[in-house]
Amino acid sequence: MDFFHRLLDKFDLGIAGLMGALIATRWHKDDLTDRKSWLLFLLTGMACAHYLTGMVSSYFAISEPRSVAGVGFLLGTFGGSLIAAITRAIKAADLWAVIKSKFGGPSA
Repeated sequence: MDFFHRLLDKFDLGIAGLMGALIATRWHKDDLTDRKSWLLFLLTGMACAHYLTGMVSSYFAISEPRSVAGVGFLLGTFGGSLIAAITRAIKAADLWAVIKSKFGGPSA
């Protein structure tokens, strides 16, 4: 049982990010078309919260544990949204045409 308590303490910010990403899925129904994209959205929200909460909290001098969990929640919400926006931008951009125009290839 002690193992689970230590594991929960280690991933508490990731869990807060997961909750934030779960709530944000409501506004991203068009992007989340299958289970893979839905799972990727949740995992990126968790990862952003887990790895960035410490940096953001220290930058804004937030030290109260409940406030730090709130920062993790918000980073999970916006982290999943940010990755979804980046993915949309990459899909919308015609990168091959840009590469061809830069190196003088024939344009299609």
